[in-house]
Amino acid sequence: MSYYKKAEWIRPSFNSKFTGNENMETFNRTLALEMVGDEAELLQELERSFVYDKIFDIKTLENLEATDKLEAAAYVHSFKGAARQIAAEKAAFSGQKLEDVLRGKAQGNLKELNSEFSSMLSEAIEIIRKDIE
Repeated sequence: MSYYKKAEWIRPSFNSKFTGNENMETFNRTLALEMVGDEAELLQELERSFVYDKIFDIKTLENLEATDKLEAAAYVHSFKGAARQIAAEKAAFSGQKLEDVLRGKAQGNLKELNSEFSSMLSEAIEIIRKDIE
């Protein structure tokens, strides 16, 4: 499956019948390699950056949500984008749901979405950390 077709699947319309991330992988290494043209060294560099360069903090997100939802959305967007770039599919999908709620494009429970996004990121980080060590 090409990256572009896969990317459409990662960010489905909220009006679609696809409602969850049950068919996604926490980290899809095959897709990640495909997206970087099978350059394993580049993928490892991206993986290291995802794991070590910028650390997601749920408290930072909650503080931003309390003061400025658009800043909170931008915070989520940066982590969601990094997850999408390396095919951390579940984190990318849950991040998109959260970002859409923060931007007023969809309805949802922020506490639940925050928890889900944080959990999906943590799971992806653990799997990727093992992959690069």
